[in-house]
Amino acid sequence: MRKSPSQNNIDIANIEQKGSGTIMEQQEKTEQKLSTKEIKKEEKRKQKEEKREQKSRKTGKKRKKAPVIIAVIIILLIVIRMVSCAFSGHSGVMVSTTNAYRGDIEESVSTSGKVASEEKEVLFAPVSGRLNEVNVAAGDAVKSGDVLVTYDMDQMEERLQEATLQQTKSNASYNSTMTENGKSTAKLKEANTNLAVLDQQLADYKSYLKDLQDKLSKSQRETQRQLSEESYNLSQKASNLNKELQGGVTDERAAQINKELQDISSDQARNSYVQSIADSSDYVVNMQKEITSVQEHITECENYKAQMESQKGSSESAILNSYQSQAYAADKDLAQLTYKEAEEQYYSAKKGIVADFDGIVTECTGVSGASVAEGAQLITLESSENVKVTFDASKSDVAKLAVGQKVDVTISGNKYEGEIAKINRMATLNASNTPMVGVEVHLTNPDDKIILGLDAKLTVHTDSAQNTLLIPVEAINADKDGDFLYVVENGCVARRPVTCGISSDEYTEILDGITEEDEIIVSSITGESLEEGMAVTVVAQE
Repeated sequence: MRKSPSQNNIDIANIEQKGSGTIMEQQEKTEQKLSTKEIKKEEKRKQKEEKREQKSRKTGKKRKKAPVIIAVIIILLIVIRMVSCAFSGHSGVMVSTTNAYRGDIEESVSTSGKVASEEKEVLFAPVSGRLNEVNVAAGDAVKSGDVLVTYDMDQMEERLQEATLQQTKSNASYNSTMTENGKSTAKLKEANTNLAVLDQQLADYKSYLKDLQDKLSKSQRETQRQLSEESYNLSQKASNLNKELQGGVTDERAAQINKELQDISSDQARNSYVQSIADSSDYVVNMQKEITSVQEHITECENYKAQMESQKGSSESAILNSYQSQAYAADKDLAQLTYKEAEEQYYSAKKGIVADFDGIVTECTGVSGASVAEGAQLITLESSENVKVTFDASKSDVAKLAVGQKVDVTISGNKYEGEIAKINRMATLNASNTPMVGVEVHLTNPDDKIILGLDAKLTVHTDSAQNTLLIPVEAINADKDGDFLYVVENGCVARRPVTCGISSDEYTEILDGITEEDEIIVSSITGESLEEGMAVTVVAQE
């Protein structure tokens, strides 16, 4: 039987490897011999110089011939091994073999996990108060809409009534205060408006009075000036005539002077009369009346102005400042909020605590008749409709897992369908200090037979391939260089590197490295370890 070139190459490599060891040993022995000889030759160097050189040349020739001899030995060993494999017959190791075949394969991961709910709700006390009845206990199954807890409504009604009275009182106080405040504001506005009008009227009256007084004074001064001037002229004229009369004049002239003096005296008397009645003329009297009337209007305006200023002061003191207004408004709003809160609490308590979905009560701390504070944890409810199974995957398994993969789930003998919904992005250490990755499987068809907290068996369908090359799992070998197979070539063992795909419990997909014609060694029947180049005998499998 003739070996393939690849098999010959492998055998030669093995022989060369063994031969290289032989060469190294030969070289070490030769070097030891040379060292001994050189020592001896050094002692006799001066005496046997020529002889040492000759021996040295002979030794060099021998060393040059050594690699050639070794190569010949290696070739002889290869030929002997090939002949041995070719004519071994039934003398080799007995092995079972198979051939790769094409078929379908599905890869899966089998594991176990815990049943848990995907939806968990912690129910808290919606209001502070006294519980009337707690209708459930831990472990109870409930339906959506079931009333789990009720309140003592007498207590809640008292709170609502108190809040209602307080709101009514606060609204009445606020409205009354704001009404009075509005009146004061209106009075203040009125006073400010009237004061503005009065100020303008007073200014107008005073200006008019001044004009009247100025006109009257001017008229009186003018009249007095004219009368004084006329009196002065008459006196001068009389004085001049008397001087002329005393100086001596004719009788005719004297008579004429006397007549003129009489006329001057009459004019002076008339002037005195005019002066005496000047202050009682119609013009002066009318002017004085008008002045008096204006002065009376001014007095009335000033009195009314005083009233408006007093009204303004009292209104300003009665009007609320911004802080006071905000305080009254805040008190009213607070009462309103208190009422609304009491109303909401009343109806919330009246509704009680209700289940939002079908589920299992996993925790219950509420006690009938006990008082609770708002926000106190009373019940933990977990859904029985949205159910998951959690498990921990090793690093080798998690590499095969992906969200959306289908999963067969068995719980208490009942079969369910699921799919991977979540793969954690952080590993945690288990009790053996091994990193594990948490995985969640969503059940797509849960029923009322499921009990939370039970163990579940899972089979995750990770991958599949159709019409692909398959071999038994036990035929696969691996070392630091990767996966490989042992095949039979010319009656001897040959190593074949392969590229593996997915695997099931029985078969592995081979992507590259073999064909359907290759005779693959599955195992050694005698239990001996296989080595490349070893002669084998194929035993037919039943």
